[in-house]
Amino acid sequence: MIGGASEKVGGASRPDSVIWYERLAGAALVTGLGSAAANPASLAKYYSLYPIGYPIMFLCSILGQSLWIWLIARKRQNWARWISLVMVIIGIPSVIIDFDERFRLNVVAAILFHIGYLLLVVAVVLLFRSDARQWFSRARVAPDV
Repeated sequence: MIGGASEKVGGASRPDSVIWYERLAGAALVTGLGSAAANPASLAKYYSLYPIGYPIMFLCSILGQSLWIWLIARKRQNWARWISLVMVIIGIPSVIIDFDERFRLNVVAAILFHIGYLLLVVAVVLLFRSDARQWFSRARVAPDV
């Protein structure tokens, strides 16, 4: 995939930055699920508080994040790209403030959480490289031949 886009969406080739965004954002989602699985006490706590709502919200969260990745990587939604940047920036102080507490509660879950967040930060940064900016501006709307 180095040296040019290789996947097409709607007749236009997706740039490498967008392809890698999709991969890294998906990996961040999976890593987040691993972090949740590594902390069964937290899962049990919220399940006991909300036995019907918690599983539904958990599933909705996964589906919502998957839909968000699809909107950006496949549907070229520029507004979603910008909202992703804002949300990542807004989340940074919380990640920094909660750093020690996460490690005190569950080291494995904390490591997975921070790896996932780092993957997400890198993925969102890729959306603002020059090849991705052109793609989101729909400058290349004609099919590649």
